[in-house]
Amino acid sequence: MNAPRVRFAVMAFACAAASVAVSAAAAQSGTIARRAMSVKGMDRTYVQYVPRNLKPNSPLLFVFHGSGGDGQGMREITGEEFDTLADANSFIVVYPDGFQTTWNDCRKGSPQPARQMNIDDKSFIDAMIEKQAADNRIDKKRIFAAGWSNGGQLAYRLALERPEQFAAVASISASRPTDENLACTPTGKPMAVMIINGTADPINPFNGGMVRIGLSSLITVFSSRETGQNFARLNGITAQPVTTRLPHRTPSDPTSVDQITWSEPGKPPVVLYGVNGGSHVVPNRNFDFGGGQTRDLDAPVVIWDFFSKVPIRE
Repeated sequence: MNAPRVRFAVMAFACAAASVAVSAAAAQSGTIARRAMSVKGMDRTYVQYVPRNLKPNSPLLFVFHGSGGDGQGMREITGEEFDTLADANSFIVVYPDGFQTTWNDCRKGSPQPARQMNIDDKSFIDAMIEKQAADNRIDKKRIFAAGWSNGGQLAYRLALERPEQFAAVASISASRPTDENLACTPTGKPMAVMIINGTADPINPFNGGMVRIGLSSLITVFSSRETGQNFARLNGITAQPVTTRLPHRTPSDPTSVDQITWSEPGKPPVVLYGVNGGSHVVPNRNFDFGGGQTRDLDAPVVIWDFFSKVPIRE
C-alpha cells in the first residue's frame, strides 16, 4: 500500500470512524443483502436494499463510497436515509464495493489502486444493472448514481462517459478534474448533475486548485462553481445561474448553504449546493461526522428529490 493511498483512506474516513449516529434511522421494511458476482474473472461485491413493496419498473440508485470505505460503510454514514427514501418512493439502492476500497475515476495520475491498475469498474456497473433488471425488473431509463469523494469522482466519470445509461448523477465532496488532468473521454452529451461541496473542505478545494491529502498532492480540479458551469454549458444552458440561501434551521449551526441553479426549459438542470463552512462530509440528519456538517441540508433527501424530477428520456 503506497503512502498517498494510506493518507487518503485515513483522511477521507477519519471523521466517519470516530463519529456516531445522532438519531436512529427510520425503520426500513425492505431487505438488505450482500451480493457477490464474477466480472471478467474478478470477484466483485455490493450491498443492495430492496423495498418490500417494490413496484415493477422502479428506478435504480447506485451510491458509491469514498476511498478507504466500502458499500456498507457508505450506507451507514448516509444514515440509511437512501433506504428509507427507497421505501417511500419505490426504488432499489445498490452500495457497491470498490477495488481495494477505491474507484477507477477520471483523475489522471491518481494514486488510487483502482486507477493505477485500470480496474474495469464500468463492466462491474453494467453487470449490476443487468442483475437488477433480471431480478427486480428495474426501469433502465431511470438509473441514477450518487457518490462521495472518490465515489463522487466516479459519478463524474459516469456523467461524462455514460450519459445514455444514467439519467442523472450527484457528487459530494468532489469537483471535476481540470482538462489536463482528465483521464476519461467525454461524449459531449448532456447530463443532469447535482454537486454538494463544502467551502472548508481540506481535501477537495472549493475554489479549485490542487487536491491535497495530508502532505501529498494529487491533481488539480476546477472550482465547485466552474464544475457546475462546465456541466451547464454541456447541457446547452446559457442563462445565468440563480443563487438562493437555504433557510437556517439551527441558530447555533455556524454553517450556511447557498443553492446555485443553472436551468432552462427542456434542458437537464445543474444544481450546486455550496456549504459555507462545510468540510469533507455527507450532510445528513442521522450521522454526525464530528464537524463541518451543516444542518441546513440533508444530502440524501435533496439528491433523491433532484433525481425524481429529472424527465424520463425517450
